[in-house]
Amino acid sequence: MIKKTLSATIAVITLASVCACSNPTGKSWAITYEVTGAGPVTGISYGESGNRYEDKVASHELTGPLGLPWKQDVVVSAGQPASVTATPSSAAVLTCRILLDKTKELAKATSPAAGEPVTCKHTTDS
Repeated sequence: MIKKTLSATIAVITLASVCACSNPTGKSWAITYEVTGAGPVTGISYGESGNRYEDKVASHELTGPLGLPWKQDVVVSAGQPASVTATPSSAAVLTCRILLDKTKELAKATSPAAGEPVTCKHTTDS
């Protein structure tokens, strides 16, 4: 009995170390970030998971000038934050959106004032 339990334990440890993932189910969401407005923008930052098996969301920074409209498709692991922030290069008003599967709107925001950055955030369902 001890030998069987030890073998099973070793098998589980081996599988866990081979996977080396923090989201072993791979549950994740196809997210699209969009930014629109009178451009260009000086910068856009957004989050994405490295792959569907990681819970970590890495931030990406793009520096401009960047033209609008801007769109990026990413993967965000289940239960993790999806976010995008854009900064206008002039006194423009920007709008951002976060879409699920390119269709369902999860978040939408407009700059609070001309020249101000806009941020959209949404935590994906677990």
